[in-house]
Amino acid sequence: MQKTSWIRAGLQTQTIDERYRSVGGFTSGFDYCRLILAAAVVAQHSIVTSYGTQSDSYVWGDWHRIFVAPILLMFFALSGFLVSGSLKKRPTLGSFITLRVLRLVPALAVEVLLSALILGPLLTALPLSEYFTDKKFFAYFGNILGMIRFFLPGVFTANPFPGFVNISLWTVPYELECYLALIALWLARILRRPAWVAAIVLVAVVAGTTFALMNFEPSWANNRPLPRSLIVAFLCGVCLNLFSHRIRLHWRYAALAFAGLLATTVIYQTVYIAAVFSAYLIVYVGMMHPPKKSPLFSGDYSYGLYLFAFPLQQTYSQLFPEHRHWYFNILVTLFFGMAYAAFSWWVIEKPVLSRKKQVVAWVDTWGLRLRSRWEAGFSRFRL
Repeated sequence: MQKTSWIRAGLQTQTIDERYRSVGGFTSGFDYCRLILAAAVVAQHSIVTSYGTQSDSYVWGDWHRIFVAPILLMFFALSGFLVSGSLKKRPTLGSFITLRVLRLVPALAVEVLLSALILGPLLTALPLSEYFTDKKFFAYFGNILGMIRFFLPGVFTANPFPGFVNISLWTVPYELECYLALIALWLARILRRPAWVAAIVLVAVVAGTTFALMNFEPSWANNRPLPRSLIVAFLCGVCLNLFSHRIRLHWRYAALAFAGLLATTVIYQTVYIAAVFSAYLIVYVGMMHPPKKSPLFSGDYSYGLYLFAFPLQQTYSQLFPEHRHWYFNILVTLFFGMAYAAFSWWVIEKPVLSRKKQVVAWVDTWGLRLRSRWEAGFSRFRL
């Protein structure tokens, strides 16, 4: 009975704001979306870690790309929708930056440290004296600051996807670009004018699609989505949040978005258009409110799974070369990946986030002090 009720409620035609009010301000659908998308990334990476780079042409070079291309588009669109909602609640630059740092950096730092200081020394083909003195070892810590490095000395060099420790980190710089774009729109006061944001997104979609259609690149036809399309997907999510009082959730619109998403991910050049469809679809599903009775939803395990799954997949591929099958890869990685994600949430992420109000208040206080001092100094300079 309960299952039927939330499905029926989810099929009702409402605006986004009306849906929020009807469920008390929070929808659990986004928790399901995050975890499912993280598991989908694991499934996608099981191919390349099991069979090597040649498998990319099979996954991305044909119609099969419709199964993998939407994953990151939806991830970024979901992020844009939720992050802009957070900015609405705390409309100060200091609080926005602080919350983003608290959410992303601690778990990322621990993943980088574990990979470099434990996983690497255990699996490297080099003597430890060479491993710990190699430039790649020291450069790897730049991942914490968004300076992405994929390689540790002598690690995973004999794997089908040789050398890569954590390919998932390639999205980190583009996520930072998304936040910078949102900050720029906020500082320019454009976020107060949703129509302007929508116009910017429309121009980006048209320009990106036109450029891609006029400049075909064979390498991208067999590769992941065009990186800047992820930023467009993020901004599409921002638009949906800005127009939350007008955007209506309707299953027919969602069905059209799903069909449009499939049609625009068959070839890589139309991925900017796909970003629009992916944003509506993921928000529609996220705005549903299914019950969360499973232990899988006792915490937000999606980020930890996304961060550490690829090193686990590479480890499995190295330790069990005779069993490099994508289905074994997925099962082993999801089991150990969820165990790590639980550790990451309960030991790192949740304790940090539980102090976010105090940290944000401290940052806001110091921000006001610095601003007042700057204004006082500026006024003396003018006099």
